Amino acid sequence: MKVMKFGGTSVAHASNINKVIDIILDSKKGGDSIVIVVSALSGITDDLIILANLASKKDLKYKIIFKAICGRHNQAIKELIDSKNQERVLREINKKYSELEEITKNIFSAQELSLSALDAVMSFGEQLSSFIIGNGIKSRGIPCEFVDSRAVIKTDDNFGSANVDLEKSYKLMSDCFKGKTLSIMGGFMASTKNGITTTLGRGGSDYTASLAGAALDASVIEIWTDVDGIMTEDPKKMKNALLIPEITYEKAEEMAYNGAKVIHPKTIRPAILKNIPIYVKNTFNPMGSGTKISNGKK
Repeated sequence: MKVMKFGGTSVAHASNINKVIDIILDSKKGGDSIVIVVSALSGITDDLIILANLASKKDLKYKIIFKAICGRHNQAIKELIDSKNQERVLREINKKYSELEEITKNIFSAQELSLSALDAVMSFGEQLSSFIIGNGIKSRGIPCEFVDSRAVIKTDDNFGSANVDLEKSYKLMSDCFKGKTLSIMGGFMASTKNGITTTLGRGGSDYTASLAGAALDASVIEIWTDVDGIMTEDPKKMKNALLIPEITYEKAEEMAYNGAKVIHPKTIRPAILKNIPIYVKNTFNPMGSGTKISNGKK
């Protein structure tokens, strides 16, 4: 069993998503069962936060943001999904848009933005991306099962950065993914025992991947991003940044808490407890070796 997580820049638009699907299908040739975890399309979470804030201030510009969010996802569908299935996928995603619109209208009417309402709005980034990418894989003729993360990851009601009930979530995930060869789920989102949507905090899609890996006793967790791995410096600021080929869990966790952008601090915890190696790799350089995070023992 392998868990593969793809970040927002990896799934920014259709051409990138096609690269992601190529990587998944290539990995599938190895015979492993695979769980895919995806972030929202790059920038969409920020757009959703703006949408919710504008609505809470009774600013009708929220409708422009809403239309832009729908338009961007519709464009991805038109470029990714074969003509035979496009109409069905657009029809199904319109139901999601209607749900988002209803929540936003309620925020507009209340002139108030609670943390629970914000979580509900933000979760649509991953709801939409996982639905589209799953259908993109199916368009290539490969069966792929969609799993709603909110059904298998249970938390308390600390909206905005909810705490996961590990025992319950691991059992739900273990039962859900049993026997499935290729599945996709959105990162970042979860729900309370009463089914109210929560989120795991910004960057929480990495945590989702790690939770899935721990629940399923995965042989490896792969975090796919837009840099070659964990670097000595931020490669976007320092041209002479070097790739760190291998690093211990403890050092990676320390770097994450000190601001390294590649991994989310909480990501490391479930992997340490289950001793699962994490590879950080580049979607745009899939043949690169990346960085291996492990206990350091050979």
